[in-house]
Amino acid sequence: MTADELKTALAKLDLTPGALAKILGADNRTVRRWVTGGKPIPDTVATQVAEMVKAGGLPAGVVERRPKEVEAVSRFLWARRKGEPEWTVAEHDVVRDQFFLPGRVDRYHADELEFGPEIEPPK
Repeated sequence: MTADELKTALAKLDLTPGALAKILGADNRTVRRWVTGGKPIPDTVATQVAEMVKAGGLPAGVVERRPKEVEAVSRFLWARRKGEPEWTVAEHDVVRDQFFLPGRVDRYHADELEFGPEIEPPK
């Protein structure tokens, strides 16, 4: 599928690139690049869009693939390296289960640190 074919399909479906991104669970910028020809359109996307056009629109009951509420992927808590006296605020990358300390390039695992309470963001 070419960029022009994708534009035509979006017009037939009465969708914007942003709406297509939401339906596919893709990044808005990626879809814009597909539409402008800046990035090749994956075959799976071309197939999905072609099926939507063939069906005359979105099938009933289509929901966006992204979850409504995104879980936190990081949190902040008081931490210090074992044996060091100074406490600092560490960022915990929940996905990778790694900790980042300010001013350090190294990443740490829980067994290398001592922890204080979690820091709650203001509401």
